[in-house]
Amino acid sequence: MEVQIHNFPKDILEKEKDWIALVSDIVETLKLSPESVNVIFVDDPTLQKMHLEYLSDPERTDVITFDLGEEGKIEGEIYISIDRAITQAQEYGIDVREEVLRLIIHGLLHLKGYDDLEPEKQRKMKQKEDRLVAQFKPMLN
Repeated sequence: MEVQIHNFPKDILEKEKDWIALVSDIVETLKLSPESVNVIFVDDPTLQKMHLEYLSDPERTDVITFDLGEEGKIEGEIYISIDRAITQAQEYGIDVREEVLRLIIHGLLHLKGYDDLEPEKQRKMKQKEDRLVAQFKPMLN
């Protein structure tokens, strides 16, 4: 499996190689077997435009996940708005690295098949997300 991070905000997240290892560990914990995972950091306007173009939703969002694989093979792209991550971290009173961790986990859960469009599925996904954040948060230090 190949993990790549694009537009890595090193001034905020520090060491890219640590985040690559973290994504790999989460993938392994989820028993996800992707060919590749690309985490792409973008700004708010870019992700909002993608949200409208691909999901017909004009609202801002924090993360969008695509599986570009064919024939059951996972090739994931996780787009994260670093602007949203910073804003949400401030709103929740947490470190921005924790919020980025949550967004990466959220994207990986979508690649695993989790869905958050219906309330019950959203609740199950959020519970799994919270458990994984608690598990991997200590690795941020």
